[in-house]
Amino acid sequence: MVRLSRRRFLGAVGALAGALLAGCGRDAAREQPPADAEVLAGLLRRELEGGAAVAGVAGAALIARQDRLHAERLAELSGSGTVAPRSGAGADLAEALELKQQGVFAYVAALPRLADPDRRVLAMQIAASEAEHLAALRLAAGDEPVPDAFAGFTEAPAR
Repeated sequence: MVRLSRRRFLGAVGALAGALLAGCGRDAAREQPPADAEVLAGLLRRELEGGAAVAGVAGAALIARQDRLHAERLAELSGSGTVAPRSGAGADLAEALELKQQGVFAYVAALPRLADPDRRVLAMQIAASEAEHLAALRLAAGDEPVPDAFAGFTEAPAR
């Protein structure tokens, strides 16, 4: 098994994000892109779900605080107003891991949909933080923190 450093993992995420940005074709160019505020509002909903799940996990208080900061920044930039924290009661580690993984995918998918470069940078920064959270939660579960640098992105496309 090949062990990857966090630097290599984040470099791979950055390379993947660049590939996704470069992959926009003519068909996608004809579509009316969503407003940045709409994309950020979707990320905010995802962040609140993940933050609520983490809040219910023992020993994850720092991750929950960082999720709260991410949510506040996304709410500010999306014009969503104040953020009402969601209850984390009943959440377990498996649910938190699943939501965090979905969150990383959501941030990567949002990159080509954001027009403002500063908002793309914010999405990349939060994606990196979410990947760190995911690795920490995997360690807490006794798993490999980064089992595959391209986890979820290595499947062959459906034809």
